[in-house]
Amino acid sequence: MRINIKIWQRYIIFIMVALATIYFLYLVRDVLISFALGALLAYLLFRPVQFIENRGIKRVWAILIIYIVFIFIISLFLYFAVPGIVKELTYLTKILPKYAEETHELVQKIDSIDMPYKLKRVFWENVKQLEDFIYRGINGLIHGVYSLLGSILALVFSPILAFYLMMDWEKIRDNFLSLFSPPVRLEISRLFQEIDEVLIKFIKGYLIVAFIVGLLTGTAAYFMGVKFPLLLGILAGITNLIPFFGAFLGGIPAVLVALSDSFRLGVYMALSIIVIQQLESNFITPNIVGNRLGLHPLVVVFALLAGGSLWGIWGMLVAVPFTAVLRVISGWFYGKIIK
Repeated sequence: MRINIKIWQRYIIFIMVALATIYFLYLVRDVLISFALGALLAYLLFRPVQFIENRGIKRVWAILIIYIVFIFIISLFLYFAVPGIVKELTYLTKILPKYAEETHELVQKIDSIDMPYKLKRVFWENVKQLEDFIYRGINGLIHGVYSLLGSILALVFSPILAFYLMMDWEKIRDNFLSLFSPPVRLEISRLFQEIDEVLIKFIKGYLIVAFIVGLLTGTAAYFMGVKFPLLLGILAGITNLIPFFGAFLGGIPAVLVALSDSFRLGVYMALSIIVIQQLESNFITPNIVGNRLGLHPLVVVFALLAGGSLWGIWGMLVAVPFTAVLRVISGWFYGKIIK
């Protein structure tokens, strides 16, 4: 009995320390951005570093090789993509007043149509909601750009922190596990291994699928002469990380931009989006991702709606991997309870 009391005392002390630590980290959450980005970067790059290290190269050189390759890829993106993005954004700002004027004329024509007062009121209320939605989107985009510029120090320091995390990866892991008794240590190691497998499957699978969909969408828009093919491709790739709803969210802007030129071009773009999404859902995703996360479609839909309700588009992006990790943890706890 005494041994059990000591064990429970140890767990109570550990929980209290953990809660106090979490509260302290919440108070200094702005400072933790660099550490969070560094930990994420270290997690993503550690496997390639291990792969090179297993070839007989020291870890420090393996990390430097990965960094050089990473910097090279980023430089290629900045060299080829950024000028195109800036060019398309500049052109977008020039034609927005024209679109606004055409929209205003269309609204005036609709307003001049003889219709019941209540129906006209419903119409104007929906137009006002659409206008507010557009302004909120533009304001959110501008705020996001300023937030990114404000976090530039976090982006600069995160690779440095990732370097030290990867250098002492095993030491950090062993120090954390040493807080627990040997039997619990083994269980936590297995739990973290399952979580790691789920996250890696999601990151590898969905990122590859999103890249392919974004590339196909941008290429289709480019060859059909739709404006802003680079922006539309990037948007389609990002939204495709959202299961079920991503194809719809990414396809609407492409079709609307095409419709602004001609109805025929809009139909062609819509058909292209349908073909791309059919390829993605029937061939690309089943072969690359499959059902590796082990989540029922209803659970995925609920997670997406809950994430979107809590944190908007960012919540929808992280909802699926978070739910998959939660499923692993819940299964582990359930296994402990029924024992």
